Amino acid sequence: MSKHSRFFIAAGIAFAMAAAGHLSQVSSQESSYKPPAKRVSPAEGFARQKSSLPTPRAADGHPDLTGVWTGGFPSPAGPYTIRRMGTFEPDQATMQRGVAWNKPIYKPEFWEKVRSLDFSKVDVDPAFRCLPPGVPRQTAPQKIVQTSRELVFYNANSTRFVPVDGRERDPQDTDYRTWSGIPLGHWDGDSLVVESVGFTDESWIQWQGYFHTDDMKVTEGLRGDGNAVC
Repeated sequence: MSKHSRFFIAAGIAFAMAAAGHLSQVSSQESSYKPPAKRVSPAEGFARQKSSLPTPRAADGHPDLTGVWTGGFPSPAGPYTIRRMGTFEPDQATMQRGVAWNKPIYKPEFWEKVRSLDFSKVDVDPAFRCLPPGVPRQTAPQKIVQTSRELVFYNANSTRFVPVDGRERDPQDTDYRTWSGIPLGHWDGDSLVVESVGFTDESWIQWQGYFHTDDMKVTEGLRGDGNAVC
């Protein structure tokens, strides 16, 4: 290689390094990215939507939630999924866990059990073994039938009867061991609040190994807004 060739190569490398430094500096100066003030979960964003249609109401004045509901109602624990062939296995699901909202908070001594279930074989997941997903994993009801004293929630895996007649909770409800719980509802303004107890400890809150005890209590809230349920 001649001296002239070496000179042009060295000059080219120097020019490229200078250009790279210049472009990097300009890029950083002109960046307009600003982090959001607050992250909004999918469930919160869904609930903030306002319908332009009037909210149908029952004879007692409460929102009428009767109907077949679709549209991917968000679950606080994330979408209902199971681990199976053709999808992310647990050791490849870092991003799936990262985007989940409202993760359960366990005491430090229980996180090892969560991790063990999460990274175990798929057959430890009760849903993989064709057992009911349970509440809250099955997410919002797909169909609702409402009367003044009771609402019926239908999902593909369960039918729940939710009394709203003002009765008190039966203390013996906590003695049951069910997949969907023993629900009891009441109206808080235009929002239906459903509290459930009496769960089996075999179900999971979500596919990441989020287990629970049979003392679990689940509180759900549904609000009619135009032609939507939030």
